[in-house]
Amino acid sequence: MEIIKGVHLHFIQSEKFKTNKIKVRFSAPMSEKTIAGRVLTASMLETSNALYPTSQAFREKLANLYGANYSTSLSRRGLVHYLDINLSFVRDQFLSRKNMLADEMLDFLKASLFFPLSNGKAFDTKTFEIEKRNVLTDLEAEIENHFYHAHRELNNLFYDLPEMRIPRVATIELVEKETAETSFAAFQQMLNQDQIDFFFIGDFNEIAVREKIQEFHFSEREQPLQLSYQQNYSNITREKLEQRDVHQSIVELAYHFSSQYGDRGHLPLIVLNGLLGGFAHSKLFVNVREKESLAYTISSSFDIFSGLMRIYAGIDRANRTKTIALINRQILDLKRGHFTDEELEQTKNMLKNSILLAQDRQNTLIERAYMSSVLGKKFLSLEAWLKALDNVSKADLIEAAQQLKLQAIYFMEGK
Repeated sequence: MEIIKGVHLHFIQSEKFKTNKIKVRFSAPMSEKTIAGRVLTASMLETSNALYPTSQAFREKLANLYGANYSTSLSRRGLVHYLDINLSFVRDQFLSRKNMLADEMLDFLKASLFFPLSNGKAFDTKTFEIEKRNVLTDLEAEIENHFYHAHRELNNLFYDLPEMRIPRVATIELVEKETAETSFAAFQQMLNQDQIDFFFIGDFNEIAVREKIQEFHFSEREQPLQLSYQQNYSNITREKLEQRDVHQSIVELAYHFSSQYGDRGHLPLIVLNGLLGGFAHSKLFVNVREKESLAYTISSSFDIFSGLMRIYAGIDRANRTKTIALINRQILDLKRGHFTDEELEQTKNMLKNSILLAQDRQNTLIERAYMSSVLGKKFLSLEAWLKALDNVSKADLIEAAQQLKLQAIYFMEGK
C-alpha cells in the first residue's frame, strides 16, 4: 500500500519465523555525487542517534528490547542504489506483553531517521570522523581482497557508463572527500527524495503499523529509478594485465548478453549459468578444474540487470592462455548443444532445490515482495517460476548461449 506518493508499505504475514523483521529500503539513482555520503550515512545510522548518542547507549537500548538487532546494508541493481535499514526482534508470541516490541522498534527507527546525531546542518564531527575512518579501513581491506579488486577491474573494462563502474560501497577517493556537512546533506536528500519501501515480515498489526508510519510525516516524492541497464556490444575485446605481489593469479572474463529480466531468454540464461559454472557438476568445474587441474577455484555468475556474465578463476600465471582457451571451449560446446539431457535436468533440479530452500529465509521473501512491486507482470510467482523452469528445453539453452559474446578480459599476474 502507498501511504503517500513514493512511500510504500509491504506486509508479509507469517508465523514461520521466531522473529519479526522490518526492512526500510531507500532507493535512488546511482550517482558519484551521493554514493559516498550514503555509505557514510549508513555507518552513522547504525552507530548512534540524538537519543542514544554513544555506541554503548545505542547497543544497550537494543539489548533491553529483548536483544533486538539493528543494522544497515548497501546494494545495487542496474542504475539504482539501495540503502537498507534492517530491524529484527522477537515475536509477540514469545513475550508476555502484546504489540509492545513492534511499537518500540518503530520508535527506535524514527529516532534514527529524524533525530540523528547532528547539529541540524552536519553530523556530529567526532562520531563522523570515527565512522569515516572505519569505512576507509573496510574499503582498504576490500582492495586487499584480490578477487574484489579483479571484479572491480573487470567492471571498469566492461561497462561504458561511469555510474555502472561505481561499487555499492563507493571508493576510497570518494569517501575521503566527504565531510560531516556533505554526508548530512546526502542523508537529508535520501529522506526527502528517495523512494521508500517498508517491509514487515512476521506477525504485525497492519492498521497499527500504518498509523505509526504515517506519524513519520514523509513528504511526497517521485524518483525515476532505472533498474535495468543495457549497453551495446563492441566487437573490440577490452583487455588489461596487471602485476601484483600475489601467490595466485586471477583471470576474469566478461561476456555480453542481450536478455533482460522477464523476457523469454531470462530463465534459459539462469539454467545456462548453472550448467556452465554455477554448481559442482558444471562444465567449468568439471573440465577446467577437475580434469585439467588448471584452476584452484572457478565459477560463473551473471547480472540480468546489466547484461554481464562473469567467469573468474584462480590459476597459476603460466596457465593463462590455456585456461582462457578452455573456458571459451566450454561456452562454444554449450552453443553447439554439446551437453546431455541428464546434465540439463540435473541443473534444473539444483536450481529448483536452491529456490525452494531460499523460501525459508526472510530476506528472500522480502526481495521477492520488492521485485513483485517494481516489476509488476514481469515478475513470476514461485509456482509460475518453477513451471517455467521445467519448460526450459535444450533448444532454449542453445539459443541463450548464442547471446554470449566475449567483451573483456582482466588478468592479475601473480608470482
